[in-house]
Amino acid sequence: MRPPVPQFVRWAVALAVIVALTVAVFQYWGTSQYGTPSAQDTGWTQTQWGPLGPADRDLLVMVRQTDLCGGSSGQQAQQQGSSAQVRTVAKRIGIDYGDLDNQIRSVAGKLGVPLPDQPDAQEQGWMRELSGRSGPDFDRMFAQRLRFTDGEVLPVITSVRAGTRNELIRSLAANAAALISRHMGYLESTGLVDYSRLPEPLPLAAALPAVTNPPAQTPSTGQEQHINQVVNTTPARSTGPTAGNDVNAMVAALALIAALLVALGLLGTTGRRIRRAGARPQRHGGPHRSLPRQHPQSRHAAQRW
Repeated sequence: MRPPVPQFVRWAVALAVIVALTVAVFQYWGTSQYGTPSAQDTGWTQTQWGPLGPADRDLLVMVRQTDLCGGSSGQQAQQQGSSAQVRTVAKRIGIDYGDLDNQIRSVAGKLGVPLPDQPDAQEQGWMRELSGRSGPDFDRMFAQRLRFTDGEVLPVITSVRAGTRNELIRSLAANAAALISRHMGYLESTGLVDYSRLPEPLPLAAALPAVTNPPAQTPSTGQEQHINQVVNTTPARSTGPTAGNDVNAMVAALALIAALLVALGLLGTTGRRIRRAGARPQRHGGPHRSLPRQHPQSRHAAQRW
């Protein structure tokens, strides 16, 4: 006969099962809150902050390159700017880009996205051209070119911020959009921006095709959405829990409840067994002695006496 399992072992096993099932269900519940791309999607990966798509990665690269260009130009303008106002604006821009760069590198590190260490070829050419200027000519080129770049980058940032499925990208895009808008105001305050040389704004029908055009393909079709395709995209599909995710999460919750009931039943059965074992009468050792039976004649003899 096998020896009984100690009570503390049963309790430990039951609690371990409960904890493991609870963790598994909560992890599943957290994953089901996002519209996880299917295996057929191209360029999409699932992270703990939500799905990460091609446009999200492109945004990190683009903002990083803009940050490198603007930060370096701001430092250069602090030294070469001919007016105190330009130098003040350049100092503010340089500080803002330094803070933004810290956030970019932190987000990219968490999401596993490699970042460039220098601006793109066009920005490098503009920085070389700016280095060859001096005096008021330097001030005008600094304000005009940086304002032009900000005007091109801002719509892309706001579009990705509106449609991204990733929480970290959404936060970064919101901060970057606020920073770029502030920089545009700084540069315009110098009075050196020639608005006639800035790109014309897109007509409303072109900027918002969702009003008249059918919805674009979502990532579930496998089509990659890069950053140059996101500027005029339609509103993104919802990343909240869908009906299928709600059902799956409910099934997982019911499974957890069933497991808890089974574990509690196991513990209750163990407790009853222990109580019954404690209440069972103890047998004393030694042979059982019985009184000798008297013969009927002996009893009659005893009555006569």
